[in-house]
Amino acid sequence: MEAAPKVIVDTWLSRLGLTASLPVTLASLTTIIRAHLDRIPFENLTVFCGDVPEIGIDALATKILHAKRGGYCVELNPLLCAGSRSLGFDARLCMARVLWQRDVPGPRSHCLCIIRLDGADYLVDVGFGGPGPTEPFMLGSDSPDLRTEHRAGLGTVLSRQVAEGDWRDLYAFTDEVTTMSDVQAGNWLAATLPGSLFTRTLIVTRHIGDTRLVLEGATFRKFAKGRAPEVWVLQTPEAVLSCLREAFDLDPPPELTDALIDKGIF
Repeated sequence: MEAAPKVIVDTWLSRLGLTASLPVTLASLTTIIRAHLDRIPFENLTVFCGDVPEIGIDALATKILHAKRGGYCVELNPLLCAGSRSLGFDARLCMARVLWQRDVPGPRSHCLCIIRLDGADYLVDVGFGGPGPTEPFMLGSDSPDLRTEHRAGLGTVLSRQVAEGDWRDLYAFTDEVTTMSDVQAGNWLAATLPGSLFTRTLIVTRHIGDTRLVLEGATFRKFAKGRAPEVWVLQTPEAVLSCLREAFDLDPPPELTDALIDKGIF
């Protein structure tokens, strides 16, 4: 992934509420990731509405930075990678197999970012949608909630502890070279594969501090650390549009109402 042009980087940082004076440090990277998860939600609106997103840097800027939208992994992490490279970070993309909520590993369709900093590789991911890392995670390290381990046939596996002693695998990746053609293939697969979750239902997530907001179909959930989840079942397409605007700060596309009806959400 090439570095983004300055005009795009400036707009990207403005969308994140940050400035271009960020030094190349772990603290800066952590600030960027947290702002990304807060300000630019994960969402599959384009795919749900029947289109395949364009993932060139200009198309990403038009949609995410100017049209007040979010995206999914093959949009959000390339934008992060290109912006980070422009700030001086040693960033590269990587494709992974999703393991979360699957009986068998999925195809290499999930895009994440690896950033090398001070001699260590950090996994950064602002496009998982599920309970992924919310700050840079150093490969080979453990935290109370995340860990990585090598498994034969899969490579590096990232897992999360969802309850005391209950670890669930999120995804697996290798050191194989990743090019934008790999990302394009993952994008096409996620957006067109018959039965793909992204084509069947609406999925939108946002992290605000320790609170995670999730809209799946017509069900809106709020997960706050130390509290029981709050759940609302939205009754109309108009209520979904309002939720996207008010809870996720998104401008939904005009074709979304028809898609919600045509795909049986209402």
